[in-house]
Amino acid sequence: MNRLLLIAAIACMPLPALAASGTETCKKISAMAGKAMEARQDGDLLEDAMASVGDQSKFSDAMVLKAYKVRVFEDSKERATAISEFQNAAYRECYEAYN
Repeated sequence: MNRLLLIAAIACMPLPALAASGTETCKKISAMAGKAMEARQDGDLLEDAMASVGDQSKFSDAMVLKAYKVRVFEDSKERATAISEFQNAAYRECYEAYN
């Protein structure tokens, strides 16, 4: 994920999200990333994923678009790995931005 995109997303979050600790914010971003990649690996249409993942903000749309650049894996273990790796990368980048 692009660090600038992550910083812009944090800056654009509603006040309650900003009030949450960095860890809580990163957990929310990680969960959204997981849902985006899960939609991708399930073969959902891009337009449906953009409508259902996150809050349809520029940040959540960018997260979905990034997930849809990853190929769909046929093996269920590879799909699960793609989801967890994408989710972990989002959390790591958010955490690094906060610390």
